[in-house]
Amino acid sequence: MLLLQNNLMIAVVDKGQAARFVAIAKEAGAGGGTIIPAQGTAAGKVMRFLGFGGKSREMILMVIDGSLAHKIVDQVRNEGRMQGVAAILGSDEEENMASKWKMITIIVNTGYADDIMDAARKAGASGGTITHARGTGTADDAKFFGVTIVPEKEMITILCETEKTQKLINAITSLKCLEEPGIGILYTQDVTEFRNLDPSK
Repeated sequence: MLLLQNNLMIAVVDKGQAARFVAIAKEAGAGGGTIIPAQGTAAGKVMRFLGFGGKSREMILMVIDGSLAHKIVDQVRNEGRMQGVAAILGSDEEENMASKWKMITIIVNTGYADDIMDAARKAGASGGTITHARGTGTADDAKFFGVTIVPEKEMITILCETEKTQKLINAITSLKCLEEPGIGILYTQDVTEFRNLDPSK
């Protein structure tokens, strides 16, 4: 495995736009990226009940040099056809410079994302992105007819201002449904830059 000392860029765009984002990135000098189907969070329980749910999205992950990430975002914005956001994660170049933004990532068993986003919204989050994944099996996992069951997972990413981070974490971790041991994890990362991909915003 090749380990790179670069930044992680995460972009979330409307469904069908990720391929164009990656094409722009390659034209700018990036080697490529990973595209993950995702879902934007719905505005409320009524919308979900009516079947409208969250908007279909695509998440792009790229490990690239920070200056190249800025160049890619600028080119996407200049084209002016893409809806979404991009965040560059990693350490600030100036060690003592506090990050204005944080990314909260929560990985839990499937079925808890809506409760987590409801709690986060009440605590001040403007939204989040949900992706689906699966856990890795261990000898201690439950078995069904001798077959290890690997739980399906949901990964929720929430971008927020640094001063809101602890309030959101407290709201999420206080949920009764998350009290079961081993149900999931939560971690935060500094975001060195966050930009809307739509130049009009």
